[in-house]
Amino acid sequence: MREYRNRICSAVLAAVCVIGTALIPSRAVHAEDVVDPIAVQKQAAYDAVPETNGLENWPQGPHVYANSAIVMEMNSGAILYGKKINDKHYPASITKLLTALVALENADPDDEVYFSEDSVSFLEYGDASIGMRPGEILSMNDALYGMLLASANEVSYAIAESVGKKMGGGFETFIQKMNERCEELGCTGSHWTNANGLHDENHYTTPYDIYLMLKEALKYPEFTEITQMGSYTANYKYSDGSDASVVLTATDHYLTGEATAPKGVTILGGKTGTTSSAGNCLALLCQNEYGNPFISIVMGASSKELLYQEMSSLLENINTV
Repeated sequence: MREYRNRICSAVLAAVCVIGTALIPSRAVHAEDVVDPIAVQKQAAYDAVPETNGLENWPQGPHVYANSAIVMEMNSGAILYGKKINDKHYPASITKLLTALVALENADPDDEVYFSEDSVSFLEYGDASIGMRPGEILSMNDALYGMLLASANEVSYAIAESVGKKMGGGFETFIQKMNERCEELGCTGSHWTNANGLHDENHYTTPYDIYLMLKEALKYPEFTEITQMGSYTANYKYSDGSDASVVLTATDHYLTGEATAPKGVTILGGKTGTTSSAGNCLALLCQNEYGNPFISIVMGASSKELLYQEMSSLLENINTV
């Protein structure tokens, strides 16, 4: 009997607990109560006032969601627009501007670029590539197209390895030269660990440093010719010596017609860069309706669509100066 009464009491007590819990008012969770840290970060980036907007009698530039941006008149060096131009960022494939500069300064167009096992084995799914394999050979000229136009990561590595050997060393010799050349140009916020821009915490640069590198690279006519092309057919040799070719397509949406520049603005070339850590980046050479050249750079846009929207909004002002 006692056991029976204990069971009854336990059941009643459990029921009271359940009912009591149900009667306690709970606070409803609404969608607006949930804080999205990415949205907060984007809004903070947008709210950051471009430093050039504080200059007296200077064109007022737009707020952008990108982390940093710069627009410079190339000949005079005047900064038309500047937002955090000395902040350090992961550059992704913008790195290839410097790789191309060092290659142009230390190699000839008809030099052979040989693809070793090391030059292709690091590639992961999704990395930009044109499918080169160990033992295959490109001319330096066509390798530069593969790197700058199609942003091929294995081509960047092979260029660094081949030019490094010509300089009396190897891949690391080339990377050392990248850092030395960067310092010679007056870059103060950059450090390089590879030739393609795949993520490394010790691999970074600034918008202003990119301007210095791009301006120097533009002294080479072949660089300008490559970066303004929408497509190109590169010839190479298989490992058995037979001939082959591959069609390369530009990654710059202005050159492929997927994005449209503002009226009166002509895109003359540039370089894209994208990784999950760097976001979407773009460095451009363009000219206004009066023929004046400008270099414009956007770093860390959250999407390709936003990258080109914000670049176009920055270029709206170049016809006012």
